Amino acid sequence: MHALFSHPVFRWIQHLAFWTCTYFVFVQVFKSGNSAVKIDYIYAALFQLTLAPAVYLHLYWLLPLLTERRRWWVYALLLVILVAASAWLNDRFFQDWSATLFPDYFFISYFSLWEVVLFFVVYISLSTLLRFSKSWSRANELQHQLLAAEKEKVQVELKALKSQLNPHFLFNTLNGIYAMSLQSDPRLPDTVLQLSDLMRYFLYDTREELVPLAKEWEMVRGYIALQQLRSGADLDVHATVNGEIDESVVPPMLLITFVENAFKHGAKGNTGSVEISAVLDVAPARLHFVLTNTLGQVDNIEPETYRGLGLQNVRRRLELLYPQRHALHITSKDNNFVVTLDITL
Repeated sequence: MHALFSHPVFRWIQHLAFWTCTYFVFVQVFKSGNSAVKIDYIYAALFQLTLAPAVYLHLYWLLPLLTERRRWWVYALLLVILVAASAWLNDRFFQDWSATLFPDYFFISYFSLWEVVLFFVVYISLSTLLRFSKSWSRANELQHQLLAAEKEKVQVELKALKSQLNPHFLFNTLNGIYAMSLQSDPRLPDTVLQLSDLMRYFLYDTREELVPLAKEWEMVRGYIALQQLRSGADLDVHATVNGEIDESVVPPMLLITFVENAFKHGAKGNTGSVEISAVLDVAPARLHFVLTNTLGQVDNIEPETYRGLGLQNVRRRLELLYPQRHALHITSKDNNFVVTLDITL
């Protein structure tokens, strides 16, 4: 659509429409009787011909000066000179020169010199406003296109982040199931069942930009249950929710990533007792999540290449989905790893 409006032919049509409309307004202003006659049409056309050079000199020569710094005073001075000179030429044309150019007609100037100046000021102002409105419309269109392109870019990046996140999570879990199968662990069937629920969530619900907070929390509890089946008796996990979570929505795989990280660098890397506490506080339009876990003594669970990938992805997703509306703090203190997340929903 923009290509059509910016085509030179369309611009010519716009200019023609402007002059045609104002021409017929002039005819009505200059007519001497109840209806316009031939001389009125000629007079209006000649009057417009004296206006056109001033209008286009202003649009294409003077206005560009405003885009240059410290040139506004040059613009103002030249505008005054242009209007004064054009008004004087208009007055001289109808007072003296028209009789020579059109001997069959008798033209006089209906207006004083100051009234002619006013005509030029009005015409230049009107054409400038039309030019600015067109520029504003184009700028607005470009802004919408830029926002649409930026939104599309964000969506593509979010999809890429989720495509990295899901295999990363499943890879860690399947490694644990493989270890259980080698040991013929009797808890293996229940573990596979828990994993199937999580996989269903990953395959279908994560396609959405946002999911119910209740669903995300259900998956958090499911993941905890899955890990508890595979962990020793020294693992102490508490998951608490305060507030109403049924009405809120969050990005999928948001909270569960922090819980996964707690097990990966806490439970798996610790040779003693491990404590993990997840507390979710929900208020209208606000979410507060605190996750605390015992630091692992052996933190070589996975290759260095993949370490921290989940947290990096979560940080980036929060930046894209909640710009200026979230606060994520990750600290290590007194043998504990603490994640604090606040989101304005």
